[in-house]
Amino acid sequence: MIDFRYHLVSIVSIFLALAVGIVLGAGPLKGDIGTRLTQQMTALRAEKTQLRTELDAARRGAAARDTFSAAVAPAVLKDRLTGRTVALVVAPGVDADLVKNAKASLVAAGAKLGSTITLTDVWADPSKTAERNTVATPFASFVKAPARANSPDQLAATVLARAVLAGTDSSTERLTASASAAMSGLEAGDLIEVNLDEVVPSSSVVFLGGPVAGSTQPDIDGRLAAYLQLVRLLDAGGSGVVVAADSNTTDRTRSADLVAAVRKDSDAVKVVSTVDNADLPMGQGTLVLGLAQQYTGDAGQYGLAADANAIVPDLTAKQ
Repeated sequence: MIDFRYHLVSIVSIFLALAVGIVLGAGPLKGDIGTRLTQQMTALRAEKTQLRTELDAARRGAAARDTFSAAVAPAVLKDRLTGRTVALVVAPGVDADLVKNAKASLVAAGAKLGSTITLTDVWADPSKTAERNTVATPFASFVKAPARANSPDQLAATVLARAVLAGTDSSTERLTASASAAMSGLEAGDLIEVNLDEVVPSSSVVFLGGPVAGSTQPDIDGRLAAYLQLVRLLDAGGSGVVVAADSNTTDRTRSADLVAAVRKDSDAVKVVSTVDNADLPMGQGTLVLGLAQQYTGDAGQYGLAADANAIVPDLTAKQ
């Protein structure tokens, strides 16, 4: 049993320890501790100042880069896409500024804007495969798409790709009317949103990707697969596709979802170009240059992320 003597010894030990600490702190160790703390505080202040200086320099450099890109863009992009009609396909979640800036860059390069099609969430939902097929089936003949697709989920993508790229830049009014009818059906089926008054047969496509969300990883993978399928069909039906997205805000070394998926796909990466920094002025210029390169039959992966193979296309190459 613990008795009074035990308690007394414990209390005395505690007070002795406190006394020793006070004596040492006020005497031999006082100077050392104070000096070390002062040195550490001085070092931390110096480090903070250095980091602030580096951050300010990085911000000035980024601002100068954007200013320079915007200043030289008109001269670099002029007439790069003259005589070309370019459609925009916009995935869910794309920032409105990205759409606006992409259109402005294409027009500045001499392109004519074709249809702008915004995909709904239903388009890539893995649980809506049968629904998409049902919606698209009646309109396959409008754009001469095969009634039976290679996969259960390919028909809707085939119909849309052929409607977007109905004929060439010199296509007839009949083809335009057929494309409008097909898009109207896809819109009525809640697969896309489109202004039917602005349906113009195009020869190439800029596909703007947004964040791809899902309840599980297989769900996300299924959505990316649906977008990739459409990208490949758009490329096969026209003169090229550029997939572009904003920079990855959480990790600048990584490209956004759909851009990364294209770059990982062994078939798509050979024929489809990507831009991972389309939110920046330099990225908007790269979008135009990449699309011009598509018309020559070449492709490249451009931007600032680690999976890009260059910042911009080689301007010395023959266009």
